[in-house]
Amino acid sequence: MLRRLFIVFLAGFALATIFASEASAQRGWGDERFFFLRDPFGRGRGLFNFPERPAPPRPVQTEPPVPQEPSGTVYGSSADADAQRFLAASEYVAVLGDTLAEQLSQGLADEFVTERPEVAIIKKTKINTGFVRADVFDWVAQASGLLAKDKATALVVLLGINDRQPLRDDQGVHEFRSERWREIYGKRVEDFLNKLKEKNVPIFVVGLPPVRSPKMSLDAIYINEILSERTRKTGGYYIDVWDGFVAENGDFMATGPALDGQTRRLRANDGVHFTRAGQRKLAHYVERELVRLFDSRPGRGPKMPDIPPEAAKPAPDTPAGTPNARPLAGPIMPLTQISGPGGTLAGGPGTPVTPARLPTTDPSLTRMLIDGRPVDPVAGRADDFRWPRQGADASAAKAPDNAEAAPEVPKVRPVMAEPKEKTKNAPAR
Repeated sequence: MLRRLFIVFLAGFALATIFASEASAQRGWGDERFFFLRDPFGRGRGLFNFPERPAPPRPVQTEPPVPQEPSGTVYGSSADADAQRFLAASEYVAVLGDTLAEQLSQGLADEFVTERPEVAIIKKTKINTGFVRADVFDWVAQASGLLAKDKATALVVLLGINDRQPLRDDQGVHEFRSERWREIYGKRVEDFLNKLKEKNVPIFVVGLPPVRSPKMSLDAIYINEILSERTRKTGGYYIDVWDGFVAENGDFMATGPALDGQTRRLRANDGVHFTRAGQRKLAHYVERELVRLFDSRPGRGPKMPDIPPEAAKPAPDTPAGTPNARPLAGPIMPLTQISGPGGTLAGGPGTPVTPARLPTTDPSLTRMLIDGRPVDPVAGRADDFRWPRQGADASAAKAPDNAEAAPEVPKVRPVMAEPKEKTKNAPAR
């Protein structure tokens, strides 16, 4: 009897040890209720509570390293550009606007520093300004004075991200998106562009990019409509950059493809401004239009190597009848201009139609190519589709007259064996 009680006591003690160890592991070793079940060696575990292996650290996804590219210089005026540059500039691009225009100017300088070193970027920007708050900075009144002493061959404007607010005039305050607000805002944009036209250089107005806030993006679309309308009205060039910073579904894209083909972060943490890769991509849209402008100037097209007249002449020791050597370069064919004799194409309205005659005496060619009638098919050939067939057997070719006649093979009638009659006295089966 005592033996059974002792066995039951040991079994109960073991079970209590197991459950207490698990409870102690869940509550932590700071719980003093199960102090007697702790590991006396201080290894931090109970009888059946072994520590788990730590999970391997997750790999950290990092962007590919950005290649070290030369950074362009943005100048405050054309006089500073002439004084600081080693190579004299032949093109001066003035960028006007707010903080986004400041990033655009740096992106343009980075774009032109290697490909077009003759281009100087001039920055005329004012932080936290726009067309609405004339009390902070009046762009319309200051437009003429900003560029009065600077040389400029092209103007780039990026303004409007700070104009999502009520507009005040002599008649009072007008809420954003109201009819009166749109009328006054459009008039200010138009007056500003007309002041810039006094410089007598091309004007490029850059549309606002999308931002992280959906409401701000909708407001940017509304302002872009006004900018596009007034720019075309004054004879400027509007550049749309919206599609370069949105995903396929039209949502805001903070990380996307950069100009180097890699996926990089394009927008800053505030969802409005750009990283260096983003401002390079923003400047790429403007750079394309500026390059077209620069290449369209007289004498600024692609240059071909000068070919001496002696290179086109054959060598004096070349035998007669030998073709001339291949020239170094062929004639320059312009892709944007019409070259060669003009006029109506042959066969067009008003031109005499003279049928061509082939220098041949073959009647089949004359019948098919000039008269337009098909040639008679050869009897028995696969392309002979006449019906009924010509002759008794059209598949056999006509034998010549001097050919020997083939011996006639006598036709044998097949004989079928008749069934034998059954014998009358045949035993039945």
